[in-house]
Amino acid sequence: MLKKWCLRLIISLLIASLLAILGVAAWVWQPYDKTAWRVKLPVGSGIQVRVLPMLMLATSPAGRWLLDKKGFSLHHGDVRLYDADGLRVHCQHCWLEAKSVSDKPLMLDSVALWLKLDGQQLNGYLLVDAANQPFKIDFEGKATMRSLKLNWTLPATPLASLLSSLRAHSSAISQATVSGALSATGILRWPRQSWSVQPQLSQLHVSGLDLSKVTASSVQYDCPLLDEQKHPEKVHWLSYDKMGRWLPMATIIAEDAEFRHHPGYAITQMQQLLGKESTDKAVGGSTITQQVVKYMFTNGERTWKRKIEELLYAVQLENTLDKTNILNLYLNTVDWGPSLCGAHAAANYYFGLSPAQMNPIQAAWLAGIIKNPHRAWKQQFMAKKPDLARAESILRYMPESARKQPGSLNFRASAAK
Repeated sequence: MLKKWCLRLIISLLIASLLAILGVAAWVWQPYDKTAWRVKLPVGSGIQVRVLPMLMLATSPAGRWLLDKKGFSLHHGDVRLYDADGLRVHCQHCWLEAKSVSDKPLMLDSVALWLKLDGQQLNGYLLVDAANQPFKIDFEGKATMRSLKLNWTLPATPLASLLSSLRAHSSAISQATVSGALSATGILRWPRQSWSVQPQLSQLHVSGLDLSKVTASSVQYDCPLLDEQKHPEKVHWLSYDKMGRWLPMATIIAEDAEFRHHPGYAITQMQQLLGKESTDKAVGGSTITQQVVKYMFTNGERTWKRKIEELLYAVQLENTLDKTNILNLYLNTVDWGPSLCGAHAAANYYFGLSPAQMNPIQAAWLAGIIKNPHRAWKQQFMAKKPDLARAESILRYMPESARKQPGSLNFRASAAK
């Protein structure tokens, strides 16, 4: 009789356990919930499960007990789980694909993620170590069935630590000696994958980069825009005193109003660019100094790696050359339309004049088309339909003598290009 009752008890426990497992699996999987945020499991057959139940299960005392010291290998590295008053996920020899940063995967010595869920409130940290240069990001937020919102904070962290994982991806970053710190706050949202950043840079100093292209007595620049059949002459380099009064002034107003005061980058500009939540942020927001770097040193690819290179070069350039020399580099290299590199080619092509001969409205128009010179060439110059709205808005910030006698635009007769 006792054996029969023991057998019934064991069978009942097995059935109860099986039902519990099936219940938990159904709760996590729940195929009829069409609105929940789901992810594929990194192991097994890649079944899609609801994220919030998975988080609740994994961070519960029972879940942490079951997962403690469990390990497995993933495509991105070797992962081990720990019960640490929350769930700690440790990845050894990890790599991360981030095409917006670099075409090559980022190699990280270790990544540790710790998270704790209390109801729907989630908090934790991310600790990243690359080349023995660790940095930590703290976060807290709210998880629901449909989404996750995290507010994150990067405390003041040496830039050398943050850049260490990129040194293998960029000769410029590997050559640069960088001091200073970055702190930042921001927001991450899933599954929208939108994000924002509010950065703060302090005491940034850069040395070690090769600036010989622009510090030599004679700057050598081969314009990448030149078409040997349509525009065979080389760039005609002008000294700053041949640029005239109006064009340098109009260019600063149009492109970088803080040029005379910033250290190569404008933190307010960076904050405006990065502070808005977006799923696909444009990689823009360059100062005149950074644009000089783009023309002279970087390849112009639209990645965050290139923007970091521009920032480093720009800071060292500002400590090497004065503002007048940097502005003159820009005016001699900027793209002003098809096969038009620099102020000499642009002033001659559009107006049949030298830069010093241009009147205020001509200088303001030329500065105003820098953001999209090829469209302006086609829609305004070739069509003989000049749009003066942008030029007039620039003219308002020029001296009274320019506003009183702005002159006329007077395009020259269009030439085939």
